[in-house]
Amino acid sequence: MRLACLPLAALLLPIFATKALAASDPPADSPCPPHLFVIERSTNANVVVYDANRRTSGELVSSQPVVAYWLMRAEDGKREELNVIERQRAYGFDTSPSEEDGTYILTFKAGKKRRLSIHVVKGCPVATGKIGGHSGTVRRIFVQSTGSSLRPTVEYVEFFGEDAAGAPLYEKFKPGK
Repeated sequence: MRLACLPLAALLLPIFATKALAASDPPADSPCPPHLFVIERSTNANVVVYDANRRTSGELVSSQPVVAYWLMRAEDGKREELNVIERQRAYGFDTSPSEEDGTYILTFKAGKKRRLSIHVVKGCPVATGKIGGHSGTVRRIFVQSTGSSLRPTVEYVEFFGEDAAGAPLYEKFKPGK
């Protein structure tokens, strides 16, 4: 069982609901993917979801353009917030404004070398970056690990996405190499 803590932003969401869209699945008729990207792990079916936090106008919320949370697929599919350690280390990230208006740079706490650009393209939020040396949209990250949940050892990480033409992109790497 995991302990979940509720961030201040979640407590304030009802107050600001008229200004910002909740980070949730888009309507069924939306042309946009439901999430920016997800992190899947070898340990179980639960995934960490990264969603764009947008205003009703469609613009990214500058104070918090991305939100991350657990989707507990191994249990009942419910949503749980990341706990403090997860936010500070494994799945946490920092965002900062880019030189391009409306674009933000996402840097993972666990791997500061891998940065993603978060922006809106044709009305849909996307996370773009390098996958196997090519620029593309990141859709899914898979982490193969061994050891305990308290001290896992990451064996490798895989990035999946597509280039601007829709061709698949893939990269597998071993952290620290």
